[in-house]
Amino acid sequence: KLCKRRAAIEPIIGHLKSDFRLSRNLLKGQVGDEINVLMAACAWNLRKWLVIATIFLFWQKLGLFFVKYLRFFVVLDKKQFC
Repeated sequence: KLCKRRAAIEPIIGHLKSDFRLSRNLLKGQVGDEINVLMAACAWNLRKWLVIATIFLFWQKLGLFFVKYLRFFVVLDKKQFC
């Protein structure tokens, strides 16, 4: 069980080290280490939320476009039959 849990977390730690510069700490002491890890974790979560929000807004705009597009064709079809 412990190995499975560790295997799930290792890629995240690797990304934190490479993408959020956790390999080098410029803050001193244990408190500095904790602050650095906290800031990296906050940045990781904000990045995840931004990706989710971007996808949601894209699908919302795409849906609004299709609603307008279909409404336009419904109006055209009614004019042809009248």
